Amino acid sequence: MKIAVPTNDGLRITPDLGQTEAFLVITVKAEEIVSEELRKNRINTYLNIEKGPLALIEDCSVVLVNHVDLLFCEMLKANHMECINTSETLITNAIIQYLKHEYRKESNTCCCP
Repeated sequence: MKIAVPTNDGLRITPDLGQTEAFLVITVKAEEIVSEELRKNRINTYLNIEKGPLALIEDCSVVLVNHVDLLFCEMLKANHMECINTSETLITNAIIQYLKHEYRKESNTCCCP
């Protein structure tokens, strides 16, 4: 499974997805992190009308965010991605909480109408 986290510095979750410079993509197997990859937004993927920022993370199944707007949430759902909202700002802490199953879907999964 691959988890994507929006970030500008590789350490903290970016609160504004519209200003995200990169996504940290973490590959997890058997509940352990096996690799990390920083995918920078070299080409402005926000101009890609069909995929937008998902062009960088289309192989991921989970996206951890601090805040998500309705448009991005709808894009995630349409691409069969789970969106987990966290108040955590440090990526390491958010991943640990996710791996420990501390996020309850009913309160943290993004909801789109």
